[in-house]
Amino acid sequence: MQNFTFKARNSEGVLVVGDMQADRRETVVTTLKRKGYYLLSVKQQGRFAAVFRRKAQFPNRITISDRAVFTQQLATLLKAGMRLSVALKTLSKQTHSKYLASIIEHLQFDIEQSSSLSEAMARHPAVFPPVYTAIVRASEQSGNLAETLFVLSKQLKARAAVSSRIRAALAYPVFLAVISTGVVLVLTTFVIPKFIELFVNVNQRLPWPTRMLVWCSGAVKNYWWLLLVGLFTVAGLVIAALKDSRLRLIIDDFLLRAPVVGPLNQQLQLARFARTLGSLLNGGVRIVQAVNTTKAVTRNKAFAAEIGAIEQAVLKGTTLAEAAGKQKHFTPFIAN
Repeated sequence: MQNFTFKARNSEGVLVVGDMQADRRETVVTTLKRKGYYLLSVKQQGRFAAVFRRKAQFPNRITISDRAVFTQQLATLLKAGMRLSVALKTLSKQTHSKYLASIIEHLQFDIEQSSSLSEAMARHPAVFPPVYTAIVRASEQSGNLAETLFVLSKQLKARAAVSSRIRAALAYPVFLAVISTGVVLVLTTFVIPKFIELFVNVNQRLPWPTRMLVWCSGAVKNYWWLLLVGLFTVAGLVIAALKDSRLRLIIDDFLLRAPVVGPLNQQLQLARFARTLGSLLNGGVRIVQAVNTTKAVTRNKAFAAEIGAIEQAVLKGTTLAEAAGKQKHFTPFIAN
């Protein structure tokens, strides 16, 4: 998709300036003419200019709640017998998010150009994830799009509620961590240096905790730039390690087996696996394709590798429960 900026006048003669994403310039021209605009200019934007303009124009991205509301409204309109393109046109005018309205307009245009809804959504993976698109594609093939969208909207609302509770639970610990870090930095940078001279004049050997505190204060005050360089270096090494597939597999496997964090991470991965697989199966996706899609959207590489092993076992005729029971990170509760 390319980014274009245009100038046009509407039916009332008012000047309209805006941005649009499209595969080519002709698509932009056709879309605007269908809206009744008289075009003055259509120019392709540079990559960086397009990024900054979109951030200024669409400061908010699509949340899970926004996606859930859109899905429910679309299901309601389709259930009432409205044609898909007309339903999308109606929703584009009702939504309060300019970014979502722009995406819906693109969906409407693609559908009017004989694309299916799933194909149109697949062109916007940041808004419609692969799992969402796979469910829509399966429902189109089975002919129960409206019913599936209702189910999908309920699942998205449940997911939004869980995410909200997690953010609320983490807000206080994060706040305390930020405040504690700020207090420590203030103490080591401004408060403790004022007492160093007093410590030095003492004729007794200071306890090692006090000496360590004085050393840390001096390091933070005099070599803060070196600490920043070290912090960015470590962050760069971690990012590079995560990009390496073999190291990423080792790290993700350790995160599933680590004390305290490991069991929580394992339960989180299992919950996501069950929720994603259940959504795909309820949407009419075949089990092998559903497992494959679940593997593709799983971020933990070690867990994704086990899902891949389950997929291969199912292809050979093994039941899902039996295949899951042979994996070390799948608990007996999930396997049974």
